[in-house]
Amino acid sequence: MMRLNDEFYSKLYRLAVPLTIQFLFSSSFFLIDSIMVAGLGVEAIAAVGIAGQFEFMLGMILAGVLSGPAVFIAQYYGKRDYDSIQKLAALTVYCGLAISFIYFIVLTFSSPHVFMPFTDDKELVEMTSSFVSIVSYGYIASAVTSAFAMNLKSIGVVKVIVYVTTLSLLLNTVLNYALIYGHFGFAPMGVDGAAIATLISKLLQMVLTIVYVYTKRREVAVPLLRRVPVDRALVGKVFTVTLPIIIHETLWGLGTTMYMMAFGLLGATAIAIIQVSKVIGNFVMAGVQGFALAASVMIGEQIGLRHRERAQLYAERFTRIGIAAGIAIGLALFAAAPQAVRLFQISEYLHEQAVSVVRIMACMLIFNFLNNIWIVGVFRSGGDTRYSMKLVLGSTWLIGLPLAFIGAGIMKWPIEIVYALYAAEEISKAFIGYFRYRSRRWQHDLVSETNEAL
Repeated sequence: MMRLNDEFYSKLYRLAVPLTIQFLFSSSFFLIDSIMVAGLGVEAIAAVGIAGQFEFMLGMILAGVLSGPAVFIAQYYGKRDYDSIQKLAALTVYCGLAISFIYFIVLTFSSPHVFMPFTDDKELVEMTSSFVSIVSYGYIASAVTSAFAMNLKSIGVVKVIVYVTTLSLLLNTVLNYALIYGHFGFAPMGVDGAAIATLISKLLQMVLTIVYVYTKRREVAVPLLRRVPVDRALVGKVFTVTLPIIIHETLWGLGTTMYMMAFGLLGATAIAIIQVSKVIGNFVMAGVQGFALAASVMIGEQIGLRHRERAQLYAERFTRIGIAAGIAIGLALFAAAPQAVRLFQISEYLHEQAVSVVRIMACMLIFNFLNNIWIVGVFRSGGDTRYSMKLVLGSTWLIGLPLAFIGAGIMKWPIEIVYALYAAEEISKAFIGYFRYRSRRWQHDLVSETNEAL
């Protein structure tokens, strides 16, 4: 038992700490953008928030496409099957490129009309359209970076991702300072300056990631001089597992975007309040996202080795740590809410509303933590993607969204109450997910099943 404990906590430290840092830094891009444009007014914060929904939506689609192969890569890595890993790595990069290119084209031709469902404020629509017209050129770079980063994480390589993200974040911060308000000889560009800064930092992130992969970790590099053979049986198996994740992530991302539309029914100030709370929440939740991905890698490796009891033990340990962290961080966020909101320089009246929303979020944090650990870390590592899809979409589309639209569109309740209704989604998801987690029916040995099919 002592050796098992040492092995668990050693792997947890090596994976969770850098992954958590990486997710924290990744979430800081919009945190910094939102804070630095706050001096331009509520409309600027709202514009960045609406624009962020479209990048978030693309991120969810990519997460759905890339997460399926990542599950297999983690289990193949347990068996040290590098040939299959490289085939899957190529699949993720090509799919990411295709999706991001199509998304860019559709968004370009549908602008500015695609932003109108969020607000009837013409100035806000114009500001959002201008921001997205610049930052959208970085979508393809983000897709390439995400594909290689997901593959690296699946084989336990995370420190370099932290370094690359840190450098990109520092560049983004400096460029924001220079371009938004006009420093270092640059003319002030406002919200467009934030978009340019984000675009340049994303291009740097892509270049550094590609250089590392092709010089240091060629097992996840896409061969440039030879064609990667298509293994139809493997692709079919991956598609079977991945399709529910794609549906899950895409429709959940769409649902999250529709939440913003619901909040938009209460006006631009409501969007700004939600953006402030969302940026703070995303920064806090970044920690559990890294933790959940570490769980996915560690549990997936154990399932690939057919250590089912150890996989369940790992799941239980991650759950207990998640509960403790959710309570501790929730209490800290509740206490620090006024100081965190004050960073955004909003009016006193909006400040009080934003603090209330952040405190509601803090009370729900334990449910967010458990849902991330179970859905991303436990269920997905075991290939239990169909159940995850039903759980997430049911709670979003049958519980959270109807309540939010009733509260905002029909009852016109204050933003704090509407946000509390939205939070009901997380509570229901955690309550139902608990029984699946305890049942052990989430464990599927995908690698052995694939090999048998071959």
